[in-house]
Amino acid sequence: MRCGCGGMYLVWLIATLLGALSFEAAAANGMNSIGTGTAQLGVAGAGTAMALDASATMRNPAAGAWLGNVMTAELGVVVPEGGYRAGSVGENASIGLLNISPGYDRSISGVFPVPSYARNWRLSEQVAVGWSVSASGLNAFSKRGSATLARGIPVFEARCEGGFGGGQPQSPVTDLSSLCGHQAATVGVDLAQVLISGHWALRVTPDLSVGIAPVLAVQRIHIGGVGAFAAFSNFPDQTSDNGFDISYGGGARIGLLWKLGNRVSLGGAYQSRLYQTEFDKYRGSIIGGSLDVAPVINLGLQFRVMENHRLLLDYEQIRYSEIKPLANRVEPQPFTDNCFVPRLLVRSLPNSPSLDGCLGGPSGPGFGWHTVSVYKFGYQGQSGRLIWRAGYSWGGNPIEKDQVLPTVFAPAITDKHATVGFSWQLTPRLNLGFALIRSVKNRVRAQNTYSNATPVILGGALIRLDVGADDGDQFITNQLSAWQSQFSISLALPQ
Repeated sequence: MRCGCGGMYLVWLIATLLGALSFEAAAANGMNSIGTGTAQLGVAGAGTAMALDASATMRNPAAGAWLGNVMTAELGVVVPEGGYRAGSVGENASIGLLNISPGYDRSISGVFPVPSYARNWRLSEQVAVGWSVSASGLNAFSKRGSATLARGIPVFEARCEGGFGGGQPQSPVTDLSSLCGHQAATVGVDLAQVLISGHWALRVTPDLSVGIAPVLAVQRIHIGGVGAFAAFSNFPDQTSDNGFDISYGGGARIGLLWKLGNRVSLGGAYQSRLYQTEFDKYRGSIIGGSLDVAPVINLGLQFRVMENHRLLLDYEQIRYSEIKPLANRVEPQPFTDNCFVPRLLVRSLPNSPSLDGCLGGPSGPGFGWHTVSVYKFGYQGQSGRLIWRAGYSWGGNPIEKDQVLPTVFAPAITDKHATVGFSWQLTPRLNLGFALIRSVKNRVRAQNTYSNATPVILGGALIRLDVGADDGDQFITNQLSAWQSQFSISLALPQ
């Protein structure tokens, strides 16, 4: 079997994805794209029960049994726009653990290419095999601003460059206890993951197919600008600005596609948790050191309302709550009581004790993501060689509204997507596709409760610092929107 004209594209694809991956997953629900391939993206990802080209196997491996000997090469172009605005603290806010300097910082911008590739071979009337490669990720870096740590606490107060204080002190006398990170001031995360899978699909009956696909996952990460939090991590030297680190892992994807007569098709797919090796350079920021890929459930319905018109409905559940580094919330009071204050008091000691509530600890801060349910609706029509599509999806923002500090890393992840698209059958073997996706602007406004701490004194002794929400807290507003265009070439190849 020959790969035909896909060979040169494949070489370029792998070199791009694994060699210089740095992009923002814009049309996404958290880390997961709303759809796989131009056809699904045109209907806002509502394609679990649809098998039009090889890219359908990247979500539902059972789709391969309904396809011929085909390949699909795709290129997405993402243009995101996002950032955060920090307000001022209240006039009576005398003590603060972390104050981000007021102002706006655009942390996501630019043009990002996102290629993918899928191949299907029809071995017989019942059996098909193939493979695919796709990518997703987060890339957000804030380059301006400064931060004040332990504001109003004598000796410990530090004014540092960078939104999270990871840079140098703003002057020699503003960091007497060396709380500033003394590393990079730019704060953010560059996380990319590439999924490579091989599928096997079987037509069990003339109307029902099943499929399975082992999945290999490769991740690359860089965390920057949080050097000031090394003092509050169980692994201080493995917290921030250690260059890129790579992890590997895998799992499996299964699916079925069932045609109920000429009008209705049902599809279902499940991707298991993809277990990953540890990021040795960043176990001080990531709980347990590894960042597994969350399990995903997809259910789809395709209804043919007329001969050339289809309605598609999909439900997707992404189980971020099962991945501890993503799911653990940033709980201000427990972190203050169980890590920040104890570590602050032992700053002069050579070896700080390991604490479960600190960064990298089992109860330490994560991203505060929860499991999401995504609802997708799409329409597809056809006239001659032209297919046109439209769709809308909603419900995919995993960030809790009170988890304001993690949104500096991933500003206000979009949860509403409007899409249009079309395909043109240029020749009997060659199909060209296009989709345009608008990730509707999403804003999240919440209090930074670390910015104002109230001393609780009993019997003349300081009992605790209360960091509950109050009128003295600064507000942080995050926002993100994006345009994405997707281009595809699908080619039917000789058997």
